[in-house]
Amino acid sequence: MNVLLIDDHEIVWDGTHRLLQRLMAELQPQAAATSRTALNSKAACALPNPGFDLILLDYHLPGVSGLAALRAVKAQFESTPVCLQSAESGPQRVREVIEAGAAGFIPKSYRLEEIEAALRVVLRHRVYLPAEFLMADAATRSSDGDLLPREEMARFLEVELSPRQRQVLALAVRGVPIKLISRELGIAEGTVKVHLSMVYRALGARNRTDALCRLFDAQATAALAAP
Repeated sequence: MNVLLIDDHEIVWDGTHRLLQRLMAELQPQAAATSRTALNSKAACALPNPGFDLILLDYHLPGVSGLAALRAVKAQFESTPVCLQSAESGPQRVREVIEAGAAGFIPKSYRLEEIEAALRVVLRHRVYLPAEFLMADAATRSSDGDLLPREEMARFLEVELSPRQRQVLALAVRGVPIKLISRELGIAEGTVKVHLSMVYRALGARNRTDALCRLFDAQATAALAAP
């Protein structure tokens, strides 16, 4: 497992590196585990791509930072999930990075055990979102009698969606771009868009971020693994 850490605070590198090494050895004891570091997005994009499994990107970097850095890194390492880290973790900040295609968000204000728990999730190639963001989203979501009840979400995903629709949705919520979903599944980009449009409409979601929040709120993400 190869992880790239992009952070301009070198003091962060050593502690994060040790934590990643320990977690990767625990999760995949038989696999080689390596982690690389870069001070900024430009240096990261200049690195050779050994096939990173995960990129951890600090939101505040010198030079290109924030959403621009996220887009640059995703363009360079298009098949690698990118998880953002930031000391600012307000709902708007989390939403904007998820809408820009991030595969997760880990607040730097978290205690060590919370960061460790979050990293366990993303190292398993799953999406991590702060609980406080999900609670804020649920509190502000307008009540709509036509929305699928949260207790029926898992069954809906398993029974009502086709296997292809589940595959497309599972990749989309992880932040995989439409063109890569198309390539991975061997279907046209237009077909991917049609699948997502139909699924989002059925979930009562406007976009990937809304769909992700609904899945997390209903604790239904495991249903996407149904055959």
